[in-house]
Amino acid sequence: MKEYLGARLAQLVEHRLDVTRVVGSIPTTRTVITLGIETSCDETALSLIETREHEGHFECRVINSLVHSQAELHSAYGGVYPSLAKREHGKNLVPLLKKLLSEISQAPSYTKASEDKDAHTASELSTVLETFKSELSKTNPDLWQSLQGASFLSYVPNIDMIAVTEGPGLEPTLWVGINFARILGTIWNIPVVPVNHMEGHVVGSLLKSDLPYGTWQCLSEPALPALSFLISGGHTELVQVNNIGGNDQGRYEILGQTKDDAVGEAFDKVARLLGLPYPGGPHVSKLAHEAYEAGIVSPVKLPRPMIASDDLNFSFAGLKTAVLYAVQKATAKNEFTDEYKKGLAYEFEQAVAETLETKLRKAILETDAKSLIIGGGVSANHLLRKRFQAITVEYGIELFLPSLHISGDNALMIALAGALDHTKSGPTDVRPLVAHGNKRLS
Repeated sequence: MKEYLGARLAQLVEHRLDVTRVVGSIPTTRTVITLGIETSCDETALSLIETREHEGHFECRVINSLVHSQAELHSAYGGVYPSLAKREHGKNLVPLLKKLLSEISQAPSYTKASEDKDAHTASELSTVLETFKSELSKTNPDLWQSLQGASFLSYVPNIDMIAVTEGPGLEPTLWVGINFARILGTIWNIPVVPVNHMEGHVVGSLLKSDLPYGTWQCLSEPALPALSFLISGGHTELVQVNNIGGNDQGRYEILGQTKDDAVGEAFDKVARLLGLPYPGGPHVSKLAHEAYEAGIVSPVKLPRPMIASDDLNFSFAGLKTAVLYAVQKATAKNEFTDEYKKGLAYEFEQAVAETLETKLRKAILETDAKSLIIGGGVSANHLLRKRFQAITVEYGIELFLPSLHISGDNALMIALAGALDHTKSGPTDVRPLVAHGNKRLS
């Protein structure tokens, strides 16, 4: 152990200007246990999965998956406050990891410590952490403070690799997760691989169901080319999927994307206009459903933006502005009642659904897609799920919808995407670890 620490510290000194360098190898002849870390926005998430290739198929089982939501803290701002999100990630990662490891330590499918891995002494752990002090005490003080006294990190768990979100997302929050992954990779002497958050949504939707933890399952294999529709608070993208897993440059081709507000962002902004809390999507949908149940007629007709354009791009800023004008007009006339809100919420949700549906139909025809993969937090919307199901039945293609747990931001999909890429591409000794706020699928 002392020999390892000496060599590892020498590497850190030698490459002190290249803080992204991570050295190690991933096993290729047995199951692989991957720790996933997700901090792209306001969800602090960790997961642990085990994967293998079995009879020509990629299989996985979930050991544990935890998500700590910051939504209540950000609700006062009507959206995510980046500096607050960064601080909360720094505070939450270490205790969340401790909880993750303690909850699975007795699981029959997981051995907490490998026979060939030794525990660090307190002084050895302190020596490793000291190499990060000058950097983290300034850039991530909350994470650095949380690491102090985290003696459980001395016990090297049976984890083979770490997969961490590199982007897209909020760069300040991405760096918290990346730095945490770097520290764990150094302490435990295991490789760290970066994962595209959007690829995580694609791969996460291929889990067949929320099976009990510890249950092996095959990852679904969609017919290719597949069409992926990624709809979340930060993205609205139509993507052609030519391959699942690996690192070749031809896997994904972005066919269309939003020119301004993403669909989830539009839901949140409209919710704020209607006096609803953050995150707004579920609350807007609840009002819309109440309007449907009560037969409330919408007070206005909202636009279906870019519905007749020749491309596959989206724009929701104008739709949000139309809602703003409707609210202002109703308020001025003292007509902004609960019934008015419900009718307006219903019309907004219908406008979104019709816009997404029109573009989706066009994309299916243009790509001759054999299957449809839906990903992102907005995929939890009940109306949209019904529309997507109807469309795939109409075109005779298979639909892959994420479970509600996987639809939002989570580390399970990050671990899964990282493990799948490793399985397809093989081990990599050096991978860059840099936050990319505007990272694209390519």
